Amino acid sequence: MKRFLRLKFRKASSGDPQGNSAITPPPPVGPDIAAPSTSSTPATASPSLTTVNSAELQTGQAVVSLSPSAGSSSALSMSASHDIGTWNRAYEISEDREPELMTDYASHLASLQVNPTSKKDILNSEFVEDVVKQLLEDREKKQWRLPLLGNNVIIRKQAEKLAKVLLWSDPVVKSAVSSQPYAALAWSSVSILLPLLTSAVTPDEAILKGFNSISDVQVYWTIFEDTYLTSSHLQHYENLVKPLAKLYSYIIEYQARAICHLSKTQLSRGWQNVAGGNDWAEKASEIEALSKTRSSLISHDNEKEIRERWGLQLREIQESTVILKEIRQVLEKSQRQTQGNYQDMAEKDLLQDLASDYEGYKDFSRLRVQGTCEWFFNDEKFRKWRDSDTSGLLWLSAGPGCGKSNLSRALIDEHRLSLNVTTSTVCHFFFKDGYEDRMHGVNALCAILHQLFTRDSTGTLIKLALPTHKNYGKALTRSFSGLWNILLDCAKSPHTGEIVCIFEALDECEEQSRLQLISKLKEFYCQPQGSSVLSSKLSFLITSRPYTEIEREFEGFSTTEYLHFDGDKKSPAINREIDLVIDEHVRQIAGNFTPGDQLEISKRLKSMENRTYLWLYVIFEIIKEDPSRHGKRSSIERLLNNIPSRLSEAYEVILGRSKSQEETERLLEIVLAAARPLTLDEANVALTLALAEDDFASHAALENDLWPENNFESIVKGLSGLFISVHDSKLFLIHQTAREFLIHPSGRGTWEGRLSMSK
Repeated sequence: MKRFLRLKFRKASSGDPQGNSAITPPPPVGPDIAAPSTSSTPATASPSLTTVNSAELQTGQAVVSLSPSAGSSSALSMSASHDIGTWNRAYEISEDREPELMTDYASHLASLQVNPTSKKDILNSEFVEDVVKQLLEDREKKQWRLPLLGNNVIIRKQAEKLAKVLLWSDPVVKSAVSSQPYAALAWSSVSILLPLLTSAVTPDEAILKGFNSISDVQVYWTIFEDTYLTSSHLQHYENLVKPLAKLYSYIIEYQARAICHLSKTQLSRGWQNVAGGNDWAEKASEIEALSKTRSSLISHDNEKEIRERWGLQLREIQESTVILKEIRQVLEKSQRQTQGNYQDMAEKDLLQDLASDYEGYKDFSRLRVQGTCEWFFNDEKFRKWRDSDTSGLLWLSAGPGCGKSNLSRALIDEHRLSLNVTTSTVCHFFFKDGYEDRMHGVNALCAILHQLFTRDSTGTLIKLALPTHKNYGKALTRSFSGLWNILLDCAKSPHTGEIVCIFEALDECEEQSRLQLISKLKEFYCQPQGSSVLSSKLSFLITSRPYTEIEREFEGFSTTEYLHFDGDKKSPAINREIDLVIDEHVRQIAGNFTPGDQLEISKRLKSMENRTYLWLYVIFEIIKEDPSRHGKRSSIERLLNNIPSRLSEAYEVILGRSKSQEETERLLEIVLAAARPLTLDEANVALTLALAEDDFASHAALENDLWPENNFESIVKGLSGLFISVHDSKLFLIHQTAREFLIHPSGRGTWEGRLSMSK
């Protein structure tokens, strides 16, 4: 039985282009499409074609249904610059060269019409305009389907790229449908092709790859036409019009041949003699070669400008936030359905054994302020790691309080770790020192596998783990090697695309467990090139403090697969972003202050040295705790003069406000000693016992002495301020630095080092 996904296009934004990509000079094809080797002389497409053998779709293939969008606001338009009729001429050339193919293509186009109003003739502009309008109308009113979740990862990836081209080209088609119907039809070919991919025959990968390749070529020449074939520039490039029309004719021929090949309609097929994917690739390569010869006729400076704009446009098409979001929502819905379909008791038991609150661990980190973390998002090392076609490891190190956990959450929540929505799975685990279920490599691997299995739309990956789980039982969750081998089996599966794992705060992982994890990573990444495991796409992003021992552990990794990102070297950029956070928080908490007072607070905070996100958060929480104390000018001056310059000083201020020092100390001891986060009820009992002068005679007597259940959270806040936070009714220290502050062996304040083992 087939599974179907439905996807609706909404009005698109301009996307979130995250920088330029490296574009190889010739020929103009997409940056992620390898250009076949070609002759330096202009190539011509062979008119003889051979039959393509098509494989049947595997059962269980899912499809996404699409409806139109206004596309990217930066998409190009077909304006008066195209009044030379290049595409019109191209269709005439195609008709002369391949009359039988174009007749069949016209028949297929006619089959798309609901109420034909013009003669079926591809050289009849009214017929072409009617077809394009019908396609637009269908996409406005209906949903049409795109295979995204079949077992063939390569087909999924190529289909997703085509979907992105469709989103981008929608406004191009709408702007051209009346004035330039032939150009509009050429761009509409994607919307004609995609519904055919839901048929009972799996397309050859080369067909889709070639279609993507020539779509990239179309983008290149659309940029050229919009810029240099306008009336003011046409005289300089009039000699390109005829060669360009011939290039376009081969694009049209490829589109027509692919669409007719995949069409269910049984037409004459006398033209069809393509035998195998190599010929589809060859035809796409010939188009790229022709494009190269045409681009060589453009002046060097103009061609360079077009190529740069083209690279940016291709990146924007692939990174369009609208289509990524839409496809992702459909995938998440499918994943929920898949998880609910696990009926086998062995599968249910395995998922239950692997389960943990990994989403809660992530969500404890704060959301980023808009405009922050850009120092990492836009960095070339990060992009190189993210966009690589091979496995890679990126280690991000930075000092405490620099926002590593906030950054990690943003990367996950905002889906910035992969651009391949349909063929990637992003998994995560946030280590936490002091909590037994968050300190070990096995905890991390259990969480990674649970996410992999519950997000696998095919339902096949979990079966790879069942034999090992049958042998180990619940003990599998304590077997690092068993869990690691399952992860590698998943990475090698032909049904798996890209697996991205993010390990936050590796420095908080127990030392021996950390050594074991890094050892396995080194073993994985240091295998010989061409290894079946290394050829899989299993990538890791690891964050930690810049400890020397961790840096030593990463020594020996190949620089081909391993990158180190030193966040401390980004201090100027981070400081600029901290200024944004200051302005944002001052607006939030100082609404009753005059604009001048707000500006003074911002200036004073920005002028302080050794600022970190954590320090800033603590300072603002101190201010927010008692806003009434800062209602007049003199109190503001006092506030500014007394702002703690160091994080430890801020912690002293927070704990020094407690009116019951003994109760505060007992509460902190309890939280520090706990092997996991305590619930409010557990902490209530533990603190009551710790403060009791005598033993309780009975359990009832203990219960009678507890704080009221609905009031205990306020008691915790009164004793510790923001030093202890309550999240999901559980108690957490504000940050790892808070634990280190309390147990510092040589504390210099009232509270720093107060709970040190040496005291």
